[in-house]
Amino acid sequence: MRRISLTNKKLRGIPRRIRALEKWAQGFSGYVRPRSEHLEHYFNWKIPVHAALVQGRQTNLDIQSRCIAALLEVARLLSEASSGSSSGYYRVACLLTWPWLHQSEVTIFYDKDYYEGFLGKVNALAPKRISDKLSLSVPSHFLERGQYVTQAEDTVPVEWWCIGEEV
Repeated sequence: MRRISLTNKKLRGIPRRIRALEKWAQGFSGYVRPRSEHLEHYFNWKIPVHAALVQGRQTNLDIQSRCIAALLEVARLLSEASSGSSSGYYRVACLLTWPWLHQSEVTIFYDKDYYEGFLGKVNALAPKRISDKLSLSVPSHFLERGQYVTQAEDTVPVEWWCIGEEV
């Protein structure tokens, strides 16, 4: 369940929350979400965790890595399930915002131009890779591209990462 944190109370049950997230990820095995009759450009699932689990003073790189690994597992499962279907354009990607990981999501793109806008042509943050920072295993057919998206009101540099299938 997605929740924001309104206090600085210590988050309890971290191992249980991570197990629940990993179980949620495994539920996508064999799942294909076809494009609806509304002809949307994309469909997404936000990371279903309490905000304090992935960002703020209570988390650490190990916890963040396990949470993002679950999102990558969802992306991998969705990609594998869609490989046999030929119902138009269908690409899967993880969209991550570092350090604000509660904004992260797994997205299915149904429009090539729309996806190319998210993935970008190059990795503007190269040679830096978020997968190296979090010790993530990225599926071999996925690309990893990042950009700085820091705004004037941000107190820390903000990076936006797209880890997804080739266009």
